[in-house]
Amino acid sequence: RVGAPMEPAWIADTEGTPIMESAQLPDEYMSLPFGGTREQGSHKGYGFAATCEILSTILSGMGPGFLMPATPRPLMAHYVQAIKIDGFIDPEQFKDDMDDLLGGLRNAKPAPGHDRVVYAGLPEAEEVEIRQRDGIPYHREVIEWFESIKAELGLGFELV
Repeated sequence: RVGAPMEPAWIADTEGTPIMESAQLPDEYMSLPFGGTREQGSHKGYGFAATCEILSTILSGMGPGFLMPATPRPLMAHYVQAIKIDGFIDPEQFKDDMDDLLGGLRNAKPAPGHDRVVYAGLPEAEEVEIRQRDGIPYHREVIEWFESIKAELGLGFELV
């Protein structure tokens, strides 16, 4: 969108080899699954990635996604699940138990070389707190676009 290069290990070439250096987005590429480095979501877990693969590709009848040949138009499969919590447990008990679980994860001893344990949703929740406190960062081009639309429409508010 802004013409910035892709970060290392976000995509693979058409043979499935991860592109491990910062590069412009090629015309043909493959998206990589969860995992790899912290920036690519390794904290979400290899097991979670395998579970997603099983539910979305195996269950849908497509077979393992990583074994599918590269095609000009990528094949897609999806899996969506909704759980009625009160069909299993009292929702308040579930929330209390989840608070205990997540607190235990946050307080677990991190692996060597890491300062804390990070689980799915934690970085996003922390970012929400930061953005509620400090505001949402926008690219300069987006601010300029907002300013031009504001001027075009004669709107008198200030962007903060």
